[in-house]
Amino acid sequence: MKKILFAAGAAMILFSAQGSAVMPENYVVKTAGDLVKLCSAKKENELYRSARGFCLGFLEGAWSYHQALTARASFAALACPGPDVTRDQAADAFVAWARRNPQELDREKAVNAVMHAIIDKWPCAN
Repeated sequence: MKKILFAAGAAMILFSAQGSAVMPENYVVKTAGDLVKLCSAKKENELYRSARGFCLGFLEGAWSYHQALTARASFAALACPGPDVTRDQAADAFVAWARRNPQELDREKAVNAVMHAIIDKWPCAN
């Protein structure tokens, strides 16, 4: 059932994405570059809302995993954004990091790049 729903969703994205900068294959997110395309989609792009939602959800998942790992004393926090930092700010920090590090986009896993960006923007004071 999940495969059918995924295929139907992918087909809908494929047919609605023609001519846009965000492509259906970007939703697979194999590399940091794929995620950057989603996180930096322009508002006039017909897939903007789904791309932005996917981006924010991916960032939330990466950060939630980091928080779960660091909740135990055996793992130190890698990044320390304040409680006021929004997902939109994290997405903007990720896109800014990607612009400064274009050499990483095709070789870096998306989750690693997200963490590099968050660590870069909000390092922990030791």
